[in-house]
Amino acid sequence: MDEYIKLTKGLRNTQSSAELEISKTLAAEWSLEFIYITTPQLSLVYEQYAIISLKPTINSYLRVVPRINPLWGNNLDNAISVVGKILSLFPEGSEGYNRFLVFLKTFQIANNLNYEVEYVDSKYYCSLVFVYDINSSNKDPIVYSSINRALKGLQISYGILLDYINNKYIYKSNLILSFEPLVASIFSEYSLKPAGDNQLHKHIIVYNQDNEIVYEFKSGREMARFWKIDGKVARAAIANSEYQDFLLIAKGVSYRKAIYVFDSNTHQLIKKLDSVTKAMKYAKVNFYTLKNLIDSGNPYIGKIYSYKDKL
Repeated sequence: MDEYIKLTKGLRNTQSSAELEISKTLAAEWSLEFIYITTPQLSLVYEQYAIISLKPTINSYLRVVPRINPLWGNNLDNAISVVGKILSLFPEGSEGYNRFLVFLKTFQIANNLNYEVEYVDSKYYCSLVFVYDINSSNKDPIVYSSINRALKGLQISYGILLDYINNKYIYKSNLILSFEPLVASIFSEYSLKPAGDNQLHKHIIVYNQDNEIVYEFKSGREMARFWKIDGKVARAAIANSEYQDFLLIAKGVSYRKAIYVFDSNTHQLIKKLDSVTKAMKYAKVNFYTLKNLIDSGNPYIGKIYSYKDKL
């Protein structure tokens, strides 16, 4: 609440789009609603319920990933009962129904797993990891009772695990990794990790130790400015996937734009080219000439080049 007050009164500069949105509303115009949580197992459940019910405008991430902590106790019967009641409030197939069905399945699976005491103190203990083999006729996943067990079983680092989960990459050509149960119909959303691509720019997603997204930067340079660190330090942190107590995941974002070619006389669409490189080859010009043609809209050898699909 102290941070909200500082932002709404202009006592602190904004450092993200969400904080900028907060600062536009006077402190007197905010209302406060309390949600009483009786057990830690239900904290994320009620957070997801509040997001779906209240639809806050400044939340970039509307999905809460269920976590399981054995220190809460092995008995999840009460949490399962509460989730079942919340599930009944939403029509089948709706956003709320689908999200709480995920919580219900996760708690039911966790309630039947065995946990080892030696892992309890680890920061990588409190999430189930689901592994699906897309080539198997049986779509039931292998379920690891903790991130630590998954890292050991899959022989990968935590950074790589998060990279494949959050970017929806297929691991080892046939495995889909997730922190929550999935349905086979969404497997098509996953793809092999692409090779180097100069049309991909890296956005940096920052996670805290609870696997929650706390920042997102459009570039390493923006991250360096935010934390007031040298560019070399930022690049090294991104390469190592860690900075201080945060985990960094680089997400490839395509800057590739389709370019449309029109007849300069009739303005009829002639061709669609899905990259600048292909457009340069088609027009037989260099990058700067092509950019000038697109920006100016001037015809070139009977053709007009544009980012828009209509003139």
